[in-house]
Amino acid sequence: MGRAIATSLSGEGAAVFVTGRDNERVKGVAAEVGAAGSIVADTSIEGEAARVVDAAADVMGGLDILIGNSGGGRPGGMVGTTAQDVQGGFERMLRPQLEAMRAATPHLVESGDGRIVVLTARSILEASPDLALSSVFRSGVAAAARSLALELAPTVRVNVVVPGQVDSGALQRFEAALAEETGVSASELRQRHMDAIPMGRLADASEIGDLVTFLVSDRAAYVTGAVFRIDGGLTIGF
Repeated sequence: MGRAIATSLSGEGAAVFVTGRDNERVKGVAAEVGAAGSIVADTSIEGEAARVVDAAADVMGGLDILIGNSGGGRPGGMVGTTAQDVQGGFERMLRPQLEAMRAATPHLVESGDGRIVVLTARSILEASPDLALSSVFRSGVAAAARSLALELAPTVRVNVVVPGQVDSGALQRFEAALAEETGVSASELRQRHMDAIPMGRLADASEIGDLVTFLVSDRAAYVTGAVFRIDGGLTIGF
């Protein structure tokens, strides 16, 4: 999804700064979107998310927009999770987002029209026995974003995007891990995912990118503290 978001933002004229853990992928995306800059970082390590934010602000002479898109956690329920699982989930899903938002806030306030969009997961809205730790830590991200929206309005707008099943490498990795744990084939798990979606298909990552781009645009100037589902109708409820 990160590539799709960077592509959409760049297509609307935004100067984009790219980060990720894999050097070749970071270089590839940066070249593809004409990024103003890029840096390789593992934001699960304390201090790395802040380093990325500061590097972006330095390269671009300030910061107007922050997109928070952190990694996922181990699939499974709460029973059987270990202290190591919990710590790993915190380091991958919650701490990087909090650290990035804290580091970006002074730059965004200084810009006079800052915007933050954080990506979470359907597990913040609807419990899943396969995504217990995701529910815990991504709910924390959403709660922090909504609190920050109150603190920083009207200078900075903060919103949450909740993607459903997206045709991406992340979904493939989740299905592979779940297949290993349950003994159900990855192809069968994919079909089950498809069957559960009223729209009858997975989301294309570009659709997530377009929603994020809308939320940071002037067309969403009155939108803050909101949660946006983009899941093809998958989540039950309002």
